[in-house]
Amino acid sequence: MNDIKISIIVPVYNAAETLQECLDSIASQTLQEWQLILVDDKSTDNSLEICKKFEQQHADQTILIPLEENGGPGKARNIALEYATGEYIGFVDSDDAITPNMYKLLYEEAMQYTDAEGQHYDIVDAGYYDQRNDLAILFTADELTGKLDSKKRSTLIASGGYCPTKIFRRAFLEAEQIHFREEYVLEDMDYLIEIFAKARSIGNVKQILYLYRNTDASLSKTIEVEKYFHSTSTAMDAICHKVTGVKNYPGIREAVEYAILQLYSYSINAVLGGMKDLYEDAEVNPAVLRAKEAEALEKLEALREKKLQYVSGPYETVYVLAKIAPDDIQIMKANDESPKALLERLKDARNKG
Repeated sequence: MNDIKISIIVPVYNAAETLQECLDSIASQTLQEWQLILVDDKSTDNSLEICKKFEQQHADQTILIPLEENGGPGKARNIALEYATGEYIGFVDSDDAITPNMYKLLYEEAMQYTDAEGQHYDIVDAGYYDQRNDLAILFTADELTGKLDSKKRSTLIASGGYCPTKIFRRAFLEAEQIHFREEYVLEDMDYLIEIFAKARSIGNVKQILYLYRNTDASLSKTIEVEKYFHSTSTAMDAICHKVTGVKNYPGIREAVEYAILQLYSYSINAVLGGMKDLYEDAEVNPAVLRAKEAEALEKLEALREKKLQYVSGPYETVYVLAKIAPDDIQIMKANDESPKALLERLKDARNKG
């Protein structure tokens, strides 16, 4: 198929209950020039069979890549990007759905803008509906659109966002060599931060075009605590390594450090949450508890070292004070001072309780 405008990437893992509706919503696009790249991440249900049937029905527009080993959505997306030929890239999660006009509207908006070098928008964003929480959300307000400066970039970085509500100009992604971390959760956090730090322009469509189901079966809901800790920890590394060297870093430093502190907080709370459960278990073996305490302390100390290395500013910044709860800020400060004392304080609180 020639003149592909959008390459749509869908990583699939055990999504049989929602996958058909997801694929049907893609097939119903009013934009005709799309390419779909399905990557089955070694599903153990009948997801692959659903993908094969769709590929047969839309053979001229679909590429199916069945993986031999499960590698997570980041790896699946990176593999798919190697096959993408569209002018823009879109991502859809296999438990979600999109409106029939989503990619038509996003692509048309991209074409409305041309910079001094003749390039269209690097990113175009749309609103989405969070079904579980009954919320309609648009991250990219009008004042953030157009040519990006440090203020706009900082707001985008601090606001976060969601990859599937956007399209990205493929030539931009390839020129900047932007890829996903090959992790199971939070793999798109540093991906978006790197994009916001390096992109030159962004547009928006102020309509709800993406349905985010946020199901209990979502990978982010079922991930093991150990893998979650690993993902948050490596995300801190990735943000630092990908972004701190960009030319405009001084202008976006506070927003980037806020994102790192957000992960720092997530990681500390994940460790403390695991220990809290053990302290509340009256039947836990004392030797097992001591071993887990040693592991937890090692994790907290490693996090402290990362934070001290990656964050040079104070906690009292606009982004941190506005977006991180005061109790979580105090926990981070306590870990900065002494991970051992923080863990002992949790243990004492549980014993007294």
